[in-house]
Amino acid sequence: MARGEGLDSADRRLLAVLAADGRAKLSALAEATGMSVSTVQARVRRLEDAGVITGYRAVVDPVAVGRPMSAFVEIYAEPEEDEQVPGILEGIEDVTACWSVAGEATHLVTLSVADAQALDHVLSRIRAALRTRTRTTMVLRIHFERSVTTMTPES
Repeated sequence: MARGEGLDSADRRLLAVLAADGRAKLSALAEATGMSVSTVQARVRRLEDAGVITGYRAVVDPVAVGRPMSAFVEIYAEPEEDEQVPGILEGIEDVTACWSVAGEATHLVTLSVADAQALDHVLSRIRAALRTRTRTTMVLRIHFERSVTTMTPES
């Protein structure tokens, strides 16, 4: 199965349950999806082998770990530096994600920091490491975040 191809409604139900509770036991997954434990186990293994399920991780509340401030940072890298950006940013702990994007900016980054002073510090580090211009948008409130697996099975 290629990534995302060949997913039937049972796979999508299973993914939705796992997205809500990645620690669910096979028996709970079977009950929630109406499948047998052996079927669930085989499907989960197949989804992992196909790269549809790429891992299991804890969802950590940034406020609880002292990082209540989030921001999006657009990075405007020069073409010759474009490929180096992700590797440089990966070494900065406050950077939580990095995407290559289309448009004026070359990359979009998310940050999670303790306060405005920490934000200023990490932005200075990014600008110094990349020798480029950035544009920052502060997150005031998160209304919701959604995993793609919470979409309807036909999506």
